[in-house]
Amino acid sequence: MKKKLFPILGLVLAAALLFGLWYAAKPEAQTGSKALTVEVIHGNGEAKTFDFRTDAQTLADALVEQEIVEDNQGAYGLYILTADGETVNEAAQEWWCITKNGESMTTGASDTVIADGERYELTFTVGYGF
Repeated sequence: MKKKLFPILGLVLAAALLFGLWYAAKPEAQTGSKALTVEVIHGNGEAKTFDFRTDAQTLADALVEQEIVEDNQGAYGLYILTADGETVNEAAQEWWCITKNGESMTTGASDTVIADGERYELTFTVGYGF
């Protein structure tokens, strides 16, 4: 019986170690006031730029705090349906694409830790085309 417990205990310890390493390596939010720029590019091609300062920790919190997007929390965090007053039609495969300095991101707004001087874009997009 003891021989069967050692492999299980080893797996539990390995999982705990991996979690600890991940937690220690995750990006830390900067404290203090941060300057951000968010550009909203509407479906008609018009763009509006928001320059502001915030103490928010995540992009989602900053967007909601500045009322750039409506606070629509889903199972996975902020789900953006409306940005700068324009609402997407999901039935027509419309959605808001979030980019940072024009580059794709691997995190959603709720998981994106912000830092001073960053620039983000919310672009009205049609079609899922994955």
